[in-house]
Amino acid sequence: MKQTERDGRKKRLSEHAANGAVALIFLIIGFQLAIFVTKVVERPSSTSTTENSPAAAPPATPQSAPQPSDAYQARRFSSERSKAPAAGGSQPQKSKLGGYKTPVRPGTTAAVVESRKPRKVESFPFNPNTVTLEELVRLGLSERQAEVIEHYREKGGQFRTREDFAKMYVVSDSLFERLAPFIDIPKLELNAADSSALVELRGIGPYYASKILRYRDSLGGYYAPEQLMEIRGIDSSRFAGLAGSIRTDSTRIHPLRIWDLPEDSLAMHPYLGKNAARSIARYRRVYAMEPLRSEHYTLDALVQENVLTPERAAKLRPYCAR
Repeated sequence: MKQTERDGRKKRLSEHAANGAVALIFLIIGFQLAIFVTKVVERPSSTSTTENSPAAAPPATPQSAPQPSDAYQARRFSSERSKAPAAGGSQPQKSKLGGYKTPVRPGTTAAVVESRKPRKVESFPFNPNTVTLEELVRLGLSERQAEVIEHYREKGGQFRTREDFAKMYVVSDSLFERLAPFIDIPKLELNAADSSALVELRGIGPYYASKILRYRDSLGGYYAPEQLMEIRGIDSSRFAGLAGSIRTDSTRIHPLRIWDLPEDSLAMHPYLGKNAARSIARYRRVYAMEPLRSEHYTLDALVQENVLTPERAAKLRPYCAR
């Protein structure tokens, strides 16, 4: 009897356990089903709210991630992020003309577009030693090329001839061909130049600058640049290096008063010397009674009387009124 009761109790416990396990399984399945249904039902509602209510969406910022549903916006966002400077990095450098230098990597689409961008260039007279950065850009150089020329001048470089400007590596052959007629480099006027200006000439240092000034004083001024070759040490090759940078103004010449200067003063002139000065003094004594406007008081008369050679008279002519 007792055995039968124990067997019956075990059987009921087994049935209750089986029923509980089945109920637990259905409970788990129902919970998972409820979650799935909730996601499926709420997804369209969330999308509709986002599309129809822009104000409810969080404000877009440069740091916010792009919406994965918009591939174009994602690519644009990625491109902008790649171009933006990193935090704590250097900011774009401001150029001397007021803009910002944007580095363009060679071979990129931006570089090709920039190289094809039409530029408005001008042609006008300019001195490469004094032309401004802005004017160089107007002439057709890029800002970077113009800065190369500016740095060359800041380091003491000078353009003495047009060819000096052509030697700059940033000046292409086609650019120089267009600008050559407009290059205007003022030449140094020898009769007004001081030693500091003379030493800037090619091949002329302090030593030759002082000799040029002394010879100018003894002559009374230069009437032709070629007179520099009369100075010992300035040969034709040295003169050729500076000929394109100098000029003379004959109005600055001091006249030689050949008919009334003392003999010793005449002897100091480079084109006369002691012998010629003595001959002129003797000639003046012979014609002392003649009026100064007489035909005897001319360089041609001195040549006819063998007082001066034709070559010496030709050199003296720019300094003599008669």
